[in-house]
Amino acid sequence: MDKVILSEAIDFLLCEISNKYDFIYIDPPYYCQRNFKEFKDIWESVDHYMNMLSPCFKQAHRILKPDGNICVHVDWHAAHHVRLGLEKVFGETNFRNEIIWCYNSGGASKKHFSRKHDNLFVYSKNADLCKFNLIREPYPRNYGDREGFHPDGRIMNDWWQIGILSTTAKERNGYPTQKPLELLERILKAYTNEGDLVLDCFCGSGTLGAAAKNLNRKFVLVDNNPEAIEVTKKRIGVII
Repeated sequence: MDKVILSEAIDFLLCEISNKYDFIYIDPPYYCQRNFKEFKDIWESVDHYMNMLSPCFKQAHRILKPDGNICVHVDWHAAHHVRLGLEKVFGETNFRNEIIWCYNSGGASKKHFSRKHDNLFVYSKNADLCKFNLIREPYPRNYGDREGFHPDGRIMNDWWQIGILSTTAKERNGYPTQKPLELLERILKAYTNEGDLVLDCFCGSGTLGAAAKNLNRKFVLVDNNPEAIEVTKKRIGVII
């Protein structure tokens, strides 16, 4: 099933059958009004931006399985608009988490606190059926065998400190918006099981595919940028 496809996200989604995917990850442009070498993230208005995303949310809901989840990954530029857009499609009762990915990077402002996090909104198709696997992390200090402390650590919170990729990181492939493999692996461990089919329709550098491959999930990756497709194919060894 593993596939890498050159297509506009909405064109691909419209052609997919209903109730097909166990999990959908959307890491779209961030409304940051920047012109990257590989793609443009410039919009006439936030309405223009949401007019691109909202139909994708509607189709994502249709093609998710009843126990499926969607994760939409954005930053501060339009996070509030994106969450409202998801709420209109998935409903407020199907909100699962707003995961805050915290990181350190260069640059700081003297006018406001430095913006060093992304927002990952997770919604289910059906709150009574959706998949979720607890993830534990080590306690801040060693509690030994004390009663009441789980041997595998504490249940993870909704803010994750994972470093961004440095320019010299071994996994870096040169794509400007590449996400850490550790981040995507954690997401898949939480919201999917082995053998599940996952979709990324703004796949960029292909990190979701690499994570899925490592964790024995099947994947479909889609992007409208030929350079992203080539980077992804080289990274994960999938032939269209």
